[in-house]
Amino acid sequence: MDCIKHAITGLHVTRNKSTALFFSAVRKMARLQRTAWGLAPHALFSEMMSKPAARKPAAKVARKSADKVARKHPAISKMPVEQGSDFDPAKFSGTWKARVYSTPATPGVWPVRLSYFVYVPTRLRTGCPMLVMLHGCEQNARDFAVGSRMHRLADREGLLLVYPQQSRRAQQNRCWHWYQPDSAHGYAEADAIAGIAAAAAADYHADPARIYIAGLSAGADMAALTALLHPGQFAALGMHSGAALSAAHNAGQGLRVMRHGVSTVPGEALKALLRDRTAFAGMPAIIMQGDDDHIVDKRNGGQLFEQFAWINGIDIGEDGPIAAQDLAVGGTRHYHRLDTPSRRGAIVSLCQVPGLGHAWSGGDGRVRFHAGQGPNASLLMWQFFKAHRREG
Repeated sequence: MDCIKHAITGLHVTRNKSTALFFSAVRKMARLQRTAWGLAPHALFSEMMSKPAARKPAAKVARKSADKVARKHPAISKMPVEQGSDFDPAKFSGTWKARVYSTPATPGVWPVRLSYFVYVPTRLRTGCPMLVMLHGCEQNARDFAVGSRMHRLADREGLLLVYPQQSRRAQQNRCWHWYQPDSAHGYAEADAIAGIAAAAAADYHADPARIYIAGLSAGADMAALTALLHPGQFAALGMHSGAALSAAHNAGQGLRVMRHGVSTVPGEALKALLRDRTAFAGMPAIIMQGDDDHIVDKRNGGQLFEQFAWINGIDIGEDGPIAAQDLAVGGTRHYHRLDTPSRRGAIVSLCQVPGLGHAWSGGDGRVRFHAGQGPNASLLMWQFFKAHRREG
């Protein structure tokens, strides 16, 4: 009997040591993952930890049924509109709706859960145009909505606005992962944004040929990534203070592009996104850049202009002269404009704003990353978008 007790005690000691070593290893891996993913727990793990444990067979069956549905359809749920001192829904003529979108469960694809906010003008009609707006780092959807003042155009033009919002659990500064184009980061977020656009267009009966996407800073690059990965869904793209498109695969490489631009020709820089340019239908784009931007160097604007000319099959210098204009000279709305040569009108436009820093031009200067000076970026983008419809 003593021998049996001794054996059991020894077994417990061994099991306790093994258990301690196992959980120690798990905790160490979790710390490494949090460091690698922006020093914050990833959304998937946060969701897993927040789910209650199954205690009844009925709950288990219900979850299995829900999982089957989720594999086929994305989850969309309602949520209260986020408010703050700078955002009062009562000050808007239209109505704000808040939703949460979750990508459907797909093997090998990282799940994404995003909040998004829809601005519905008072006189919205069936077949209306729709614009997806992506905020930049250290912003949220509310900041971008107030700062860009795009709702004023929406009220006048009957334009449906959609503002996806990056999660702090995915990136602590709410930066989109444009600099990590892979299935766990940038590509997954682009797919989620495209899913949000499709859901909003269906909910409000928007015209599928007039769906546009635009963004500021990191939002500009994520808008470009989304549009190029889903060209059949968007008719045109707007980029404000965005970095040139490149083969960046981490934050360090992304920062280098922001500061110095790219050192390769468009065909080399974009080969990962566009393997066959001749088979790509094209993507009209308007680019805006301040020449006093110390976060995204101004040379990025010129490089984006060249890249999107190449994407749209336009060879600068061979297809005709670039149309250059100096507009609103002598005033606070002064800017230089370049348009690619095309029989169909401007396919790619670059608006360079003298004296503008890293901010949305002609917006609400009281909101960070927005400036009262410069041309009205919201108006310029909308005028550009109106000239383009998605064919087919």
